[in-house]
Amino acid sequence: MLRGLLLALVAANLLFLAWSQGWMAPAWPGPRVGQAEPLRLANQVRPEWVQVLPASTAASRVASARRVARICLEAGPLAEAAVAAAEAALKAAALPENNGVTRRADAGEVWYRVDDADPTLQARLQALPASELAGGFKPCRRR
Repeated sequence: MLRGLLLALVAANLLFLAWSQGWMAPAWPGPRVGQAEPLRLANQVRPEWVQVLPASTAASRVASARRVARICLEAGPLAEAAVAAAEAALKAAALPENNGVTRRADAGEVWYRVDDADPTLQARLQALPASELAGGFKPCRRR
């Protein structure tokens, strides 16, 4: 009886090996059908954009990308009485069109926020008078 069980297990293992290697492909395709490397290479999108860089070059590029990173800035909370002065300060700054400054009011407080400020806009917003903007534009806080 144990001999029969052992033979059945060996036969099952041999069948599994044949199936997993794709030796029974016409009748029962193996588990790796469609995952061969030539198919993956053919499905690549813009492979010419991929570059392998030395570690020092890659580190310097990451550092420079972080320096020009866009960040979120906000000013507030402002009381309703201080909004007119803040609006005047923003208008006097002559910020570019579509600068992304949004105004949000809730519970009697007003917040000004820029979600994606480039370095130039960051410098212009942070140069605005802090006294009229509840301390000026600062990095956004998580809420």
